[in-house]
Amino acid sequence: MVDIVSRIQQLLDKEKPFALARVIKTWRSSPRPVGSAMLITDDGEMHGSVSGGCIETAVVKGALEVIMSGQSKVMDFGVADEEAWEVGLSCGGSVSVLITPFMEDDAYVKFLRFLDKNKPFFILTRLNGPSHSNPIYLDRMEDELAGNPVLVNNINNAFESGLTGAIVESRAGDEYFAHFFRAKPRLILIGSAHITSELLVLASMHDFETIVIDPRDTFAKKTSRQQEPNQLIVKWPQEVLGEMDLDQNTFAVILSHDPKIDDEALKIILPSEMKYVGALGSKKTHAKRVERLKTYGFSEDEIARIDAPIGIDIGSQTPKEIAISVMGALIKAKNA
Repeated sequence: MVDIVSRIQQLLDKEKPFALARVIKTWRSSPRPVGSAMLITDDGEMHGSVSGGCIETAVVKGALEVIMSGQSKVMDFGVADEEAWEVGLSCGGSVSVLITPFMEDDAYVKFLRFLDKNKPFFILTRLNGPSHSNPIYLDRMEDELAGNPVLVNNINNAFESGLTGAIVESRAGDEYFAHFFRAKPRLILIGSAHITSELLVLASMHDFETIVIDPRDTFAKKTSRQQEPNQLIVKWPQEVLGEMDLDQNTFAVILSHDPKIDDEALKIILPSEMKYVGALGSKKTHAKRVERLKTYGFSEDEIARIDAPIGIDIGSQTPKEIAISVMGALIKAKNA
């Protein structure tokens, strides 16, 4: 759903009616996972996808009805359904899509604010009863859920299991769709160079939060970039990395080509829980790096965490190609 955020903001600014269609349940083979979303305006404009094309026409028709009526609806598609065959859902599975109408500005503004914080939150939408058309945007178990411990427990269990969304029940048997949004993966780039600039573009495309750290003022501030990082820190790595939460949602790429910078970063990164660390350089350069790290007391297992030479082997030659190779390795690690 985050891929349609910019369009939501534009429509809010224009006060243009729209509806959101979200996949809330799948069975067996399905083109798109739970949580996939599509935005539909009152004149049929689409952004995003709920199936990759096979049910979009029917969903747009349903969304236009929702915009007109102001009432949410759930559309079910499966291979046994005449409409599903008509629109091409022949993958052998089934999918349920929740369509909700444009709500008051405050609700979507809250959604955009939560995304900007890059903290976990969820949208809770009742699927039965009179209030099912009013999603609740929560960044924690707030007062809205007080007195409903069964629902809270079911939401927590679904979130902890790693699901992107789930249909959960309250003690009274009411059904809700809990749509989870997790913090973006965080990419720390040590060193500002040409490859850094190319990586920032790809990282933004793939929804990474980016931090560039480089103590060299000229490199940090005067390198031309098509995409700016979320944070640019002109300090030595050892001055800032120790204050960061280097958890399983954090990734690092070492790019400065200067051992005085790179090694200091690795001294802090290697003992951390960070999910991925890669370092630029040839096999010869990395062999020298390994010897230095051994003198600092790092074990072979710790040093083996470093992906070097960095990236997926695609025979990269140019900075753009190297950046693609590195991004491939980052995505592979993220999805592992």
